[in-house]
Amino acid sequence: MNLDQPRLDILATSGHLLIIGGPGCGKTTIALLKAREVVPALKPEQSVLFLSFSRAAVRQITDRMAGVLNRQTRRRLEVRTFHAFFMDIVRSHGRLQTGKSSSFITPDQEQQMQAAFEGDWAAETRRLAADGKYVFDLLACTAADLFERYPILAALYGDAYPVVIVDEFQDTNDDQWRAIRALSATSTILCLADPDQRIYDHLPGVNEERIQHAIDTLQPKSFDLSKDNHRSPGQGLLAYANAVLRNDPSIPVPDNLTYATYNYRKVEVLAHQYLIALRQHLRKELGREPTIAVLAPTNSLVGRLSEAAATEIEIDGTPYPAVDHELNLDQDLASASAYVVASIMEWPGVDPDVALTATVELICNFYRVKSTKTPGAKAKVAVLERALADIAAGAKVRSGTVKAIAAACSDGIQFTGSPVQDWQLARARLSGSNELKEIFGKARLIRLLKATDAIAWALTDAWNGTTYLDAAAVVRRVLANRMIEAIPSEEAATTTFMNMYKSKGKEFDGVVIAETRFGNDQLIDHTSKEDDIQSRRRLLRVAITRARHHVVIIRHASQPPLIG
Repeated sequence: MNLDQPRLDILATSGHLLIIGGPGCGKTTIALLKAREVVPALKPEQSVLFLSFSRAAVRQITDRMAGVLNRQTRRRLEVRTFHAFFMDIVRSHGRLQTGKSSSFITPDQEQQMQAAFEGDWAAETRRLAADGKYVFDLLACTAADLFERYPILAALYGDAYPVVIVDEFQDTNDDQWRAIRALSATSTILCLADPDQRIYDHLPGVNEERIQHAIDTLQPKSFDLSKDNHRSPGQGLLAYANAVLRNDPSIPVPDNLTYATYNYRKVEVLAHQYLIALRQHLRKELGREPTIAVLAPTNSLVGRLSEAAATEIEIDGTPYPAVDHELNLDQDLASASAYVVASIMEWPGVDPDVALTATVELICNFYRVKSTKTPGAKAKVAVLERALADIAAGAKVRSGTVKAIAAACSDGIQFTGSPVQDWQLARARLSGSNELKEIFGKARLIRLLKATDAIAWALTDAWNGTTYLDAAAVVRRVLANRMIEAIPSEEAATTTFMNMYKSKGKEFDGVVIAETRFGNDQLIDHTSKEDDIQSRRRLLRVAITRARHHVVIIRHASQPPLIG
């Protein structure tokens, strides 16, 4: 690999480093090469730690390693999410804070608890943490507290990880920064940052001065690679994305960026069409199966686009096949629906009243989770809670949803021991009311979340010849683990749907970006405050620069231009 002088200087420089650069400048690659340089000097029990924000980003970094590092070096590099790293610290050492063993509350469990709690939820999570029970948002805070209160603990981790690479450093929050700062007393810190990709300002603790904090505290040697673009060199995507960021109309739309508009046709339909067209175009251009991301501003729009793409349609006599894809979405409701399906897989061999109560309780939990974001769901929670009380009292149940699931339970169900077929059989029992239909639809997302293989393996172990023992608990463990760690052996999908925030740190051959003209589904709401508009421009820059070869932007015809 031929390296220019700045990159050779990075490899030759010791001590803390700050590497600044835009999308595709090679920050990740030079960080991996730096890791390769230091691995020979490591002791047998030491590793290089590479921290990133998401499982998908971890997977892409791991894939990139294969082209840069040999197998022996790759074994000495741990690529982890912040959540996974901090969870291990709290699991192993949380007892120092509380005197109790640590347990963890998954996001869907937290939402259920929050829905039933009246009062200051933040204060309640701190009370739970004092009792050794942690929600995910307190993992970084607790790990940082442990490092600061017990410097010897930070030194032990620093000795285990003499070099720590921090991806997307500009978006670290206060607690993540506290933990990194504590490690810096022993570890060498490599910060990879792009100030123009700072898109999480709306989250608590994220500070626009974070890069300056690193400069002041770590006093690193700084390198600026922002003039380089290896992702889409010479194709104009980065220049145009920067023009969107700065609202600069002097930069023309590049040939490899397509604008598509719609009036009366649904955006979901147009996105399906352009996804297939882009896939065909890139197949011809690249001579292989391309990787494509379909992005939108909100989870709700992403879900609609995904559902449409998963269904074969015909437009003006032309068939458009369903597109197999992965849905990279917050999985709270999908998880809650999966627990309902899993509870049905426990029915054989369980007393019918016990089985019914367990399933209705999980249906109620589904709507508790939903109620944290959709207040109207609280009425359904109240109806289901009354039904649970009626079941317990042996009284007449009035809920149509509970009557439907009770009838299915009474009819019985017989499984074969094939987890996939039995899952589908159990899921099919979710019919007879709008609520059950909604849960059925969310349970279908489990396939798009690429969780079916892991669930199937776990359920195979739970099969006793008649029923799936503790299936709901088994599925809960599987989904909780997937939220924390990337699965190294898991093959990445060629087409992925996600919101624009989740696309950060990833790259694809092509990108489709879609919006509507309403509310937060807009790429830019020109009626909002200037700070909000600028935040959206940074986010859109991130989305455009995920592409190596081509971008399609789908907008409503009434929307004003993105630039000008």
